[in-house]
Amino acid sequence: MAISLGKALEKMLKKFDIKDKYDENITLNNWEGLVGKTIATHTEPRKIKNGRLYIKVDSPSWRNQILFQKDYIKERINNEMNKNVIKEIILR
Repeated sequence: MAISLGKALEKMLKKFDIKDKYDENITLNNWEGLVGKTIATHTEPRKIKNGRLYIKVDSPSWRNQILFQKDYIKERINNEMNKNVIKEIILR
């Protein structure tokens, strides 16, 4: 019985209990694709820990902008990953 490479990778990630970490890294590495070039230019995702995404913002005015878009960013990431990777966003 042949299975696709994607299915095999998914099985392996679950078996070694690293699927969540993999999903977190996908989110961090695809930041611009998830939030768009404008937001990505002014922000840097630092880490994801216990469902909390820590984002460094380059100025107080952009921090305010991102405060209003936190729910959008969280929803966008979770929809893209088809699961609740992000429960909360912390701005630094």
